[in-house]
Amino acid sequence: MHTTKFSILLRRLRYICRLIIKTPRFGWIISLQVLSSFFTVLGMPLLIPVLEYARTDVTRDENVAHLDLFGKVFNTLGFDPSFLSLLILASLLIASGQLLVFVSTIVANFSQQRLSMEYRKRVFCSYSTVDWLWITMDKSGEMNHAILREADGAGVAHLNAQRIVIYTVQVAVFLIIAVKLSLIASMLAFVLYGALFFLNAWNSRHVRNLSGKFNETFKKIANATVNLLQNKKFFKSSMLLDAFLTKVFQYVDETVRVKKLTILREQLQNLWTYLATFTFIIFLMGFRNMLGLGFSELLVILLVFMRLGPHFNSLFKAYLDLNIQVPVHQSIERRLYDLEENEEVMGTEVFHYDKPIRFSDVSFKYTKGKQVINEISLEIKPFQSVAFVGSSGAGKSTILDLILGLLKPDSGKICYGEIPHDRFDASLFRKKIAYVSQETTLLDGTLLENLTIGCKEVNEEVIKDVCKRVHIDRLISTLPDGIHTEIGENGIKLSGGQKEMVALGRALLMKPMILILDEATSELDTETEQLIQEAIKEFCHDMTIIMVAHRLSTVKFADKIFVIENGAICETGKYDELLKKKGRLHYLDSLQSGTSTISM
Repeated sequence: MHTTKFSILLRRLRYICRLIIKTPRFGWIISLQVLSSFFTVLGMPLLIPVLEYARTDVTRDENVAHLDLFGKVFNTLGFDPSFLSLLILASLLIASGQLLVFVSTIVANFSQQRLSMEYRKRVFCSYSTVDWLWITMDKSGEMNHAILREADGAGVAHLNAQRIVIYTVQVAVFLIIAVKLSLIASMLAFVLYGALFFLNAWNSRHVRNLSGKFNETFKKIANATVNLLQNKKFFKSSMLLDAFLTKVFQYVDETVRVKKLTILREQLQNLWTYLATFTFIIFLMGFRNMLGLGFSELLVILLVFMRLGPHFNSLFKAYLDLNIQVPVHQSIERRLYDLEENEEVMGTEVFHYDKPIRFSDVSFKYTKGKQVINEISLEIKPFQSVAFVGSSGAGKSTILDLILGLLKPDSGKICYGEIPHDRFDASLFRKKIAYVSQETTLLDGTLLENLTIGCKEVNEEVIKDVCKRVHIDRLISTLPDGIHTEIGENGIKLSGGQKEMVALGRALLMKPMILILDEATSELDTETEQLIQEAIKEFCHDMTIIMVAHRLSTVKFADKIFVIENGAICETGKYDELLKKKGRLHYLDSLQSGTSTISM
């Protein structure tokens, strides 16, 4: 049993050391605190002769007797100490110590903020390079929780690890001073604060368990919040809203209950510390004559222990806070480990965009799922416009993911020019791709900021030209501040069609080598869609255009159309050619136009 507790303690100490070592400028912080403690050690005892000088019934020799080492130093230097000189020296030493504490505390808190920022950046960067399949299985709420809460908690864990060392040094300093002033009083302090140590250690275990429960429940709230925000129309307009809110409120109530218990145990620790300090002070006042303490020594001892109590309390508060943050720190570390372990694997060879993309007998299925793509062979030539059409679930979007390198084929080969899919650098490939989908992503900023994000050195004339081509100029003319109008979170002040026009404009301003349109004009009315199609046609000679569409009118201008059914290509050709064949595309077209009399 004792061995187990000892091993737990060792693990905890190693954990604290690891946190400290990984903290920026930890050497400076610890050094400043040690130096501060040194000044305190020198300054506090000097208060005794200062207080003695204030008494009129004490001789100079009795005053000097209290100086100990300082007296020898003063005699060596031929310096005759006085009340004023000792007061100034003691004040300077103590003030210098406190100044160093202030500086080190500022540096430590700055380091904590830097660490929290670095954790956020690591999560963002790791998330951007993780395997696509892992992303599709991950909970976005947990990622939100990791970025917003766990990153801060991890930074605070580092800060509290430093605080444990700092407060331990400070407590040790005051105990050394106390032993020098009165051994008996110090022994009593050891008994009181030793009991307090074990009492707080027992309490901290319960706090840590409560913190783990709080973190897990908070994750559930984060998941539910993201779910609600992503599907707000569904919940707002259905009978499920009340049931959903009832479940969320259960999570909220649980976090409140756990937080109340945590606060109670934290305050118990404060109460125990103050009771111990008060008991000690009463003992000193009652037994000062028995302890042989003079008035000045008593005042300094009281001062020492009045400072020792808060420092001891701070030490355990730091330990308690660390216990609270340990589950949070471990959670984000596990998250980062999972992200790094599932990092997307890719080659190093660079694709040249004047080369075709070829599929050769490519098949794919999701884990434990049915076959989605069945032995597809196709070619996308450079500067060609191609389209994938078919019924829902036919495999169109999966083909796009395969082209982008987000998914790897189970069998067959995808070649980018002469480079097989397992050897080409997909990340560099995507840097030249503009992707526009039905689910438009916009920033909470101005229309201009949303149009030009990702663009390099775009002048005003180019912006005006693109806006005119995709008919954003009509939108700009209706806005109160024109192109500088704030459009709200994810473009909430714009309609679905207006968002799509902004996304298309942004994509064209980026001047990509490949433009991917995934149901990108589904929210547009027929007239606007036709006008934008004409605009896109003008850019065909500058880039390769790949489209996925349910509405066939969107892809009429494409150089080549691939009709997908049950994960296979059933027809290939231009729109008019395929209509004349009266095959699958003709059937889909007749369904959309309301003229279908065919059963297939």
